[in-house]
Amino acid sequence: MFGAILENKLSSLSKEVIDYSNLTVERVDDAVISFLEGDISKARNIIESTALVNEKSHEIEHGCLKILGLHQPVAKDLRMGAALLRTSIELERINILAAYIARYAIDANTNGKNPYKPPHLSFMSQTVQTMIKDGVGALIAQDIQLLKRSTKNYVPLQDFYNQMFAQYDGEEIGVSSTHLILVGRNLLSMGHHVMGMADRIAYMIVGKRVMHHKVFYNVLMR
Repeated sequence: MFGAILENKLSSLSKEVIDYSNLTVERVDDAVISFLEGDISKARNIIESTALVNEKSHEIEHGCLKILGLHQPVAKDLRMGAALLRTSIELERINILAAYIARYAIDANTNGKNPYKPPHLSFMSQTVQTMIKDGVGALIAQDIQLLKRSTKNYVPLQDFYNQMFAQYDGEEIGVSSTHLILVGRNLLSMGHHVMGMADRIAYMIVGKRVMHHKVFYNVLMR
């Protein structure tokens, strides 16, 4: 009986994490679009809704702590609860970074100009979104291959960032270079948070810590 109750609660939290991750993906996409297209209205909406959106993270965190405290799960159930908790925390941080990008969209357009913005930011945004989807999908499906697909995308994410400045010289980027660097670095940071999420998800699936260890590269990056 208690096992069924625990399973139902973990399943309910998993659905909440899926919904939260889908919303996070949309916000990352909207934030980068607001920067690339100079859409101030969209940018302001992202900033103003961040606190409300991230209430979902607090609800998931509270639900996970209740399960850990009241049901005292063990083995894979314990690892699942910990993975859901870590994932919600990392998604919250990604949402905050999306709000920063929206802020840069506003700042970059205060002078009324429309500086050149290379397409690499769009590629980085799509890569981050794919990483989030695959990472959360791996958590729900307990699929190590899907998790590997998520983590391996961090390499092209870095490549897009490096190529953005290798391909275009300072004169071509012009005064927008500061904002381009900030947006690019925030997208890289989002990738870092997905990798942090992957650490706990991998632990849930294979039963061992893999991040910051040679096992990480053997299990997730090949």
